[in-house]
Amino acid sequence: MSEQHIINHCGLKILRSTHPEVRKIKRLQQGHSAHGNKVWRSSFALIDYLETYPFKAKSKVLEIGCGWGLSGLFLTKNQDVNVTGIDIDSSVQPYFELQNSINGCEVEFQERSFETLYENELNDYQYIIGSDVCFWDEMTNPLLDLLQRAIKSGVEKILIADPGRPPFWQLTEICSQKFNSEVVSRRIHTPWKSEKYILVIRGD
Repeated sequence: MSEQHIINHCGLKILRSTHPEVRKIKRLQQGHSAHGNKVWRSSFALIDYLETYPFKAKSKVLEIGCGWGLSGLFLTKNQDVNVTGIDIDSSVQPYFELQNSINGCEVEFQERSFETLYENELNDYQYIIGSDVCFWDEMTNPLLDLLQRAIKSGVEKILIADPGRPPFWQLTEICSQKFNSEVVSRRIHTPWKSEKYILVIRGD
């Protein structure tokens, strides 16, 4: 496999859009309903945060709007946790499974929307993570409802990474009033120089 098509980062092999297998999937698909056909850079800021603040061993993690599942793969390879990834866009599953295969992982994928996650499922998870999941105004309320159900179900911590879009700031403002939350900035230098923001919600 040519290294020019791969980003090696934090123990992961991350496929670039130029990788032959990625290009093959794109040719076979007719479209992407929720922008899941590329790697979103907020994932790298979230991975950087998770390196500094690791999750408890043996915990269960839900990655919402998982896309290619990079943050979940990082946790699977580097921390002793069990990850499930969900995304409303079914077209991301081939990319998700390809990234799993390249990294020797078996993270579970489910085609799900935020609205389908009920409290009796959420109470199985200690943590929820997501990157670039609040990029449209109409996504704010469904995401907020999910966060409320998650906290009520006993989820210990929720992390949402974003470059700082208006819907994200709207979400953080509401969360500051409803939850024990804060926003932290995360500046990274590899694989790109970038600064993103992470909404941290604690269930205590």
